[in-house]
Amino acid sequence: MSDYDDDAYFQPQNTNNPAATGYCPDGNPFITFAGRQWWINYHWTQAQGTYVWEPFKSIFDPRLVENGADGVRLQIVPGDDPAAWRTSELVLMDKLGYGKYLVTARADGGSFSDLDPHAIFGVFLYQYSKAPPSNGPNVHREIDFLEVLRSGEGNAQFTLQPFGDYKPHPVEYLKIPPGTQMITIVNDWHVGSDSWRVAAFSCYSGDWSLENPPPEQNLIAKWSPAQDPTFAKLIPDHTETSCERLHLNLWLMHGEAPAGPQSVTVTRFEFQPAA
Repeated sequence: MSDYDDDAYFQPQNTNNPAATGYCPDGNPFITFAGRQWWINYHWTQAQGTYVWEPFKSIFDPRLVENGADGVRLQIVPGDDPAAWRTSELVLMDKLGYGKYLVTARADGGSFSDLDPHAIFGVFLYQYSKAPPSNGPNVHREIDFLEVLRSGEGNAQFTLQPFGDYKPHPVEYLKIPPGTQMITIVNDWHVGSDSWRVAAFSCYSGDWSLENPPPEQNLIAKWSPAQDPTFAKLIPDHTETSCERLHLNLWLMHGEAPAGPQSVTVTRFEFQPAA
């Protein structure tokens, strides 16, 4: 039996295991948001509970995921141990595959440009197990729709993986302008007319939807890596057995303490299957 596209990490290890679900409110590892179920104790392991080593060095605490009328709030707060802050992540149960993904989010502190330099807000597809070699070098089918983080070239980035194995790196840096409290992230992942896989990244200011799409004047940045042959091969495929899921998280690189608690509220998720 092949270990490729193995979805056992999802169940029963984390979603049907009292040792894992005991960390969740009322023992429930799921919340409902945008009409779909999301998994809140993804990072639990038998050895470490909800603590995760590098690059996080923090506790991914399911109790920090607050599901309210205006969306799902992700938080970073101090832990009992000053060296291990508590962070949060939720993972979509559905494996949606090719299509257009749209996420809107609000920086609760005022602006995404003011997110603490150590904090990272991530929206990405990821598969825990490895994909078969036919998928190409992106072994976990990871597409980082957007990461809000400080770097020498901006405060956010679009990324493909494996990041470190290619020069130039498969990344497009961008700058979210000061005062931008709401952003809309869109990624269109599909197979093009020439049979090449496509992932079209874009980030807009404001609160938009598939029914009310963002206007061009609100575009912050976009990236089309399929136009570069080096990057095109890093765009993963989707098959009947692949198990990539959408992740939304707020965490700390290497557990470096922020100046204070941080929070981001994801207000909308929409998906339109590829034609």
